[in-house]
Amino acid sequence: MANFLAIEAASDSCSVALSCNGTVISRVEAAPRMHSRLLYPMLNAVMNEAGIRPNQLDAVIFGKGPGSFTGLRIAASTAQGIGFACDIPLVGISTLQAMAQQAFEEQQHTSVISIMDARMNELYLGQYVLDEKTQLMAPQMDDLICPINVQADTLPLTKGQYAACGHGLNLWEEFDESLQSLITEQDAGQILKADSLMPLAISLYEQNEVLAPENIELVYLREQSHWKTIKQQKQDNNKR
Repeated sequence: MANFLAIEAASDSCSVALSCNGTVISRVEAAPRMHSRLLYPMLNAVMNEAGIRPNQLDAVIFGKGPGSFTGLRIAASTAQGIGFACDIPLVGISTLQAMAQQAFEEQQHTSVISIMDARMNELYLGQYVLDEKTQLMAPQMDDLICPINVQADTLPLTKGQYAACGHGLNLWEEFDESLQSLITEQDAGQILKADSLMPLAISLYEQNEVLAPENIELVYLREQSHWKTIKQQKQDNNKR
C-alpha cells in the first residue's frame, strides 16, 4: 500500500498525519502562531513511529487554503522541500473541504457549510454535500470570501439545512438571519486534523491528479495575496 504524509497548518491548529500501509499515525495541537515551532518535531515523531524515511513516501498532502497566510506558507514550503528532496508528488486539498470531510467522518454530517474567520470583517465559506458513491464531501460552489453580515441570497449557496463547522461560527451574532437560517447545527470548536485531508487526497492521487513541487499554488481568495508558483516567479523575473 502507498505511504502518504499530510500537513495541515491553515487553521489555528497544527497537525500532521502519516498513512503507512493502511495505518494512520497522527499528531495535532491547537496552538495558534506556533506552527513553525511544532511542525518539524511532529513530522519526525510520526516518521519515527512508523519506521520509515521521507524517500519511502508516495506523496505529500498539504492544506492549500484558504486560511492563515503564515500557516499556509509553512505547510507548503515543508511539502515542497520534501517533494524536491525525495522526488515525489504533492496533493493540495481545500482547507474548507477538509473541514467538511472531518464533520462527516466524526459526526456523520452529510450537508456542511465550512466557515472560517478571515479577519478584516470577512469569512471564508464553503458548502459541501456527501457523494454517496465516493463517501467524499463534494463542493456545491467554489470556496469564497465574503463579509460577515452577507445575505445568503447574494451568494451561490444551495438552499437547505446544513451543519456548520469552523471558528468563523464564533461570529454568529454578526451573521445575517438569511445565513443563520441555513444552519441547524454548529461546531465552532472544530480542530482540523491532517487525517481529514487523507480521503480527498488519496482519491486525487489514484486519479493521478498530483502536482510537481514547483507547481503548487495556495488559495488565499484575496487576490493581492495570491501565492505564485516557483515557475511563475521565474517567469516574472525573466520579464524584468
